[in-house]
Amino acid sequence: MKRHPALTPLSREHHQLLVLAQVLKQDVPAYKNMPVTPIEQRAYALERYAELIEPHFAWEEKVLLPLAKRYGDKLLRLSARVLTEHDAIRKAFKQLSLTPEADLAQELDLLGRALSANVRFEERVLFQKMQELLPEIAWVSLEQPGRWN
Repeated sequence: MKRHPALTPLSREHHQLLVLAQVLKQDVPAYKNMPVTPIEQRAYALERYAELIEPHFAWEEKVLLPLAKRYGDKLLRLSARVLTEHDAIRKAFKQLSLTPEADLAQELDLLGRALSANVRFEERVLFQKMQELLPEIAWVSLEQPGRWN
């Protein structure tokens, strides 16, 4: 899918989130040089949450979604769904550190599926609709060179 240049950095981060989601799922072959045991996967997931996911979610919520909400009811509803998914994923990450080892594989799998679903929704639905509805001038507010290292 061709992306507006202002969305390209988010799509790159989404790719990293999808890799994490695959690592967490239990019915997926192991990725080379990635954690394989539930304990290792949990540690990796919590590390990636702090380094990548929380900053990514925060930027979407402070910059991207407010922009989208200005351009119609459809984008307002899609943005509300993204916020709901972000809240659920945050709760799952917080619960992860409290999850007993016996239940860890299942919780990781659910988290991986939720993360994957969120990314796919944003890429396939939200971003596509934003590209259809936003005027070119609106995209200028997303182009922040300092944000994407």
